[in-house]
Amino acid sequence: MKLSRLERKIFRIRNKMKKNSKFERLRLSVNRSLKNISAQIIDDKNNKTLVSASSIEKEIKSTSKKNKTEISVVTAERLAKKSKRKKDYQSIF
Repeated sequence: MKLSRLERKIFRIRNKMKKNSKFERLRLSVNRSLKNISAQIIDDKNNKTLVSASSIEKEIKSTSKKNKTEISVVTAERLAKKSKRKKDYQSIF
C-alpha cells in the first residue's frame, strides 16, 4: 500500500521522536487550526498523554484575549503550569 506524502511525513517525524524517547524525554505535540490551538506532552514509552491544554478550555476562553497569538501564549502558560505540577521538565518539540 502506497502512503500519501502527508502520511510519510507524519510517520518519519514520529519515528524520529520515538528514537529520542530512549533518553526518557517527553514529546511536545502542538496542533493548530484556524481558530484554536492545543498542546500536549506525550510519554512515548508508556504511550500516554501526561498533560494537555487547549484554547477551548473554559479558563482560557473566558480571558479577554482576542488575538490568536495572545491566546496561544495563554495556552502555553497553562500547559507549563500543569507540567510543573506533575514535574515534567524535559520535553522535545
